[in-house]
Amino acid sequence: MHQTFLSEPHWIDEKDWLCTVELFPTDDPEARLFAADVVGYLMGYAQLTDTRSLALVGDSADNAYEFLFSFSSPEGKNQFLELIRSNEDLGEAYIENDLIFPTPEEIGRALPVAKVLPEDILCRATLIVASLCSGDSGSTPN
Repeated sequence: MHQTFLSEPHWIDEKDWLCTVELFPTDDPEARLFAADVVGYLMGYAQLTDTRSLALVGDSADNAYEFLFSFSSPEGKNQFLELIRSNEDLGEAYIENDLIFPTPEEIGRALPVAKVLPEDILCRATLIVASLCSGDSGSTPN
């Protein structure tokens, strides 16, 4: 679904972005749940670091979704990356292999995550976000 804006989305001029692509296979429930967990962690880390998170369908035939993150400060970006590093399912390898820079066109087409994700993925990811942001700062997510 393509949304038409009367003007460009206000985030189009933000300067510091990262992007990742996650696949949500319909024929592999375990892989689908794992990808939903990854998205939940990323959205939670975005929430914890005052980072904007947006999404768009990358390739509907492959159930591929792009997740874009815009950072309000260099400190927030560093904290976001540190949280990824601290996650044993993601770590430094995720930063090196999965995070890329989105194109201006992708940024312009991106929408709030809840408007893009399939409902089952959004529900599972939201549970992880809630857990991460519940105030239990003594635990390290993994």
